[in-house]
Amino acid sequence: MSNKLIFTNTIALYLRLLITLVVSLFTTRIVLKNLGVEDYGLYGTVAGIIALIAFLQNALSGATNRFFNIEMVKGDIKHIQRLFTTSLFLHVCIAVFICLALEIVGVIGLKYYIHIPDGKLALANNVLHLSILSLLILILTIPFEALLIAKENFKAYAFISVFETFAKLAVAYSLVFFASEKLVYYAFGLLLSTLLTRSIYVLVTKHLYQEVRLKTGIDKGFLKQIFSFVGWDLYGNFAVILRAHGTTLIMNNFFGLIMVASIQIGNQILAAVSSFSNNFLMAVNPQIMRSYAENDTNRMNEITIYSSKYSFYLMLLICVPIIMNINYILRFWLGNPPQYASMISILTLLNTLLAIIFNPIITLIHATGNVRRISLITGSLIILTLPITYFLLKNKFDYKVVYVCFIFCSLFAGLLNLYIAKIQVFNFNVRKFIFNVLLNVLMVASLIFLVLYQGSKNIIVDNFLMFILVGLIEGIFAITFIYLFGIEKKHKIFIIKFFKSKLKMKNHT
Repeated sequence: MSNKLIFTNTIALYLRLLITLVVSLFTTRIVLKNLGVEDYGLYGTVAGIIALIAFLQNALSGATNRFFNIEMVKGDIKHIQRLFTTSLFLHVCIAVFICLALEIVGVIGLKYYIHIPDGKLALANNVLHLSILSLLILILTIPFEALLIAKENFKAYAFISVFETFAKLAVAYSLVFFASEKLVYYAFGLLLSTLLTRSIYVLVTKHLYQEVRLKTGIDKGFLKQIFSFVGWDLYGNFAVILRAHGTTLIMNNFFGLIMVASIQIGNQILAAVSSFSNNFLMAVNPQIMRSYAENDTNRMNEITIYSSKYSFYLMLLICVPIIMNINYILRFWLGNPPQYASMISILTLLNTLLAIIFNPIITLIHATGNVRRISLITGSLIILTLPITYFLLKNKFDYKVVYVCFIFCSLFAGLLNLYIAKIQVFNFNVRKFIFNVLLNVLMVASLIFLVLYQGSKNIIVDNFLMFILVGLIEGIFAITFIYLFGIEKKHKIFIIKFFKSKLKMKNHT
């Protein structure tokens, strides 16, 4: 397995990211302007209901990716074809179940349990139905996407993602042609966008890979394995989704749709920023699983430990200028941002920064096929934050305290995952992870934010040129600090050699 492959795939994913990031942020501004804060918040509320059951999608995707990666080490094409057929059968069954469950839970929830503005219930129901159809299409095509990722064909994946982003931009622009019920047309446009994009996944994988050949009969042994894996993984995924969207519903009851819109904005920023580290992890994850399947302990430790460290630093470099200048960014982006958007965005980013350290550990545990401990223990801890949230808000605590609780929960859950990895993964170097990764990144990040906060107290960012200047200074400071105190000596030598070779090539030309 080559580090060059990881590098090439990461480059492809980052080119995808640069395009999708700019277009997605612009799309959000157009959608918010055309829908208005209230309808935008209403869409977020409906999406929250769907996501309560859409955790199945995440569990199925993770399970399918895991089994494809492990089986590809063996190289038996016919066996993988049988697994693909079985996986597709399973996804069809789950899709039918989700359709029925969401229709029942969604309609009842909107009517009796969720605060919907007067006269908007029918609108919310229509959006719900269209969003369910979009989710069904996503689930039915998970095996095709999983195979593309397992094959590490990130160039095709990047192209399809960019196409999807521009399709959503077209949907956002089309809203200007509708005088009323724009939210319904928006949901319908997203449905068409999803149908078109996921069809491309099917066509590309069928054209490129022999594995996408349906075989008669179902592999009952594999079906039992994947059901066991998904069964336990569902609980962990359910906990994450329930916490995220359950919090949105609780906040809606205490603060109304303005708070929901603020949370949606925070989630949009989070999705864009976390993509920088997630793209790196997407390129690394298949090799973590394959190194485990091949019993290559040294490779497994190296990839897991350093992907944790550098995925954190990649995200930190993006978070620093955003967190330090969040008020200007929101004004520039949205014009008139929702009331709570600034602080929620900051706290959401800090929480995710902490959680991302442990993502490769989760991948490593998933590679073992035994996800019972991680799902049951950490999932229960995550769910516990919901009653705590309700208790705090009911007793007049500030909403910021809720997000601080989330941050401590993420740290504790990560430490539990580290302990589980020590139990389940033979020869995983926990001590090296704690000292080389966890303590290092927390110290470096804390010092960066402390120095920049003290240095920016008297600086007012009120125009784009000032933002660029301040952001560049903050970014350069963060890069320098990370290089000096966050990167190991052997990696510093590699970086110096890399830039020297580039300079020599430039001089020769």
